[in-house]
Amino acid sequence: MRELDEYEIALQYGTYIERDIYSKLVDWKNEDAREHKSLFLRGARRVGKSCLALEFAHKEYKSFIKISFDKASTDIKNLFVNSLDDLNYFYDQLSVAYDTKLYSGQSLIILDEIQLFKPARQAIKTLLLDGRYDILETGSLASIVKKNKDEDKYLLPSEEVKIDVYPITFKEYLKAKGKEEMADFLEKNCKANKPYGAAYRNIYKEFREYLFIGGMPKCIATYLKTGSLSKVEKEKKGIVELYRDDFKFQENVNSIYLTSIFNLIPSELSNHDKRFKLSHINSNARIREYGSAFQWLSDAYIVNIAYNSTDPSVVPILNVNGDDIKAYFIDTGLLYTLSISKEEDEQFYKSIILDKLHINEGMYMENYVAQVLKTKGYTDLFFYEKRDEKTFKPLMEIDFLTINKKRVLPIEVKSTDNYSLTSLNKFKTKFDSKVLPGIVIHDDDFKIENNIIYIPIFAIDWYLK
Repeated sequence: MRELDEYEIALQYGTYIERDIYSKLVDWKNEDAREHKSLFLRGARRVGKSCLALEFAHKEYKSFIKISFDKASTDIKNLFVNSLDDLNYFYDQLSVAYDTKLYSGQSLIILDEIQLFKPARQAIKTLLLDGRYDILETGSLASIVKKNKDEDKYLLPSEEVKIDVYPITFKEYLKAKGKEEMADFLEKNCKANKPYGAAYRNIYKEFREYLFIGGMPKCIATYLKTGSLSKVEKEKKGIVELYRDDFKFQENVNSIYLTSIFNLIPSELSNHDKRFKLSHINSNARIREYGSAFQWLSDAYIVNIAYNSTDPSVVPILNVNGDDIKAYFIDTGLLYTLSISKEEDEQFYKSIILDKLHINEGMYMENYVAQVLKTKGYTDLFFYEKRDEKTFKPLMEIDFLTINKKRVLPIEVKSTDNYSLTSLNKFKTKFDSKVLPGIVIHDDDFKIENNIIYIPIFAIDWYLK
């Protein structure tokens, strides 16, 4: 009897989490796969790519084979090098090795952790031309792993559709907990632009819990199964250490730079302006020296980088100060873990969720907004900051800039009850017709005043398009 895979185990233990992104995989199967294009699921380690691929395979295909290149034997790997000139032999070997019958047009080949074996990436072109089975790849750090001495000889496939997999959203979290009514209420309220009233407190409680647990599937599964925040924190620490270990094996980027940036993110976000100051690593550090490390962390889906757009327009990237950046973590739950210096007890973690410790909430709220924007498909994140040329003191600060209806939409994130909109008002006056009235994301109920939309932090997954 074969072993259960991770998707089947999740179903058995009641920790299966439905992902909204699943519909994109179905679209690929119905459209792009018919044009002989593969699907590449990209994302950070432990974000749930393999489980998503397995769910898709179970539900949409008559049979499938999953080849995990972190475990595959030398014989299996050699098939991708020596047997592509006879695909009948190639697939017969796979079918017997994995004890799975393959059906033309009805079977899926999953190439998991494909970045670990570059010849398999190159082989995809041949497999797609043959066209008898659909091909799905998953990868972490896919284009930035340790450089092989003969890497340049491999041609990577161009006939592929790429889908980015991010942490589980608050909406998905509510559904996983069986709170579909709450998620549906949030969606209805969003469309109607109504306050949340008596429901606000319960929704906010669930959101605080999600914010601490985070969106990594294993962490949520652990909480659903055990209800223990201590066990969740142990899972999160394991993921953080996994990332730190990854840094040590990079040859293209200085691993010390990666570790330094990674470890410093919480303290940089705790500052008022949240800009990443390289001088806090080394007084002589320059962006040209550390730039490749920031890019590596971004490409690895571990860090979300935001750039200062000095002259907002419908194409903010044209006016970017490359030396002026903010670095957010992929997942706010993991950011909490990075911020906690030592292991604590269950009551300590509950106190964070109940907001009894009065820690710096601004950094987590802003990190969460960055996380949602990336999930919504904003490839690049931007903010606006104007400083006095002599004193270098900030004159205007806007947390995020997005594009809506071909105009810039400024987004401010406020974590306290007592806040000012001075920067937002100055910004709108300065850029006038280029910008929309703006959104304020805060710890309070929905309202509209002076054309500015005030959105509860827990609702942005529904409001931001």
